[in-house]
Amino acid sequence: PIHLHEGMYSVQDFLDLHGCTLAEAELIISGFIKESIRKGYRCIKVIHGRGLRSPNGPVLKSALVKWLSGQMRKYIMAFATAPQYDGGLGALYILLKKV
Repeated sequence: PIHLHEGMYSVQDFLDLHGCTLAEAELIISGFIKESIRKGYRCIKVIHGRGLRSPNGPVLKSALVKWLSGQMRKYIMAFATAPQYDGGLGALYILLKKV
């Protein structure tokens, strides 16, 4: 889906992971994706932040990309950084597979 990062898909729900630990975020994102698929959603947004308050920089974004590319891959068609007006580098658009 070439236009995902341009915001061509309508975001049907979003999740904000600000303040979550890695362990919390992993459980929350897994449940959110599965529930979104159950509801028939096609495009969701996950706000992970830019890591500006983290002493070692952003940790959630890289972990999220790893989860989406690995264990959650069977549910995901594509993901991309959100457009600047909708979170930019601090958020991802996720296109879910149809079931």
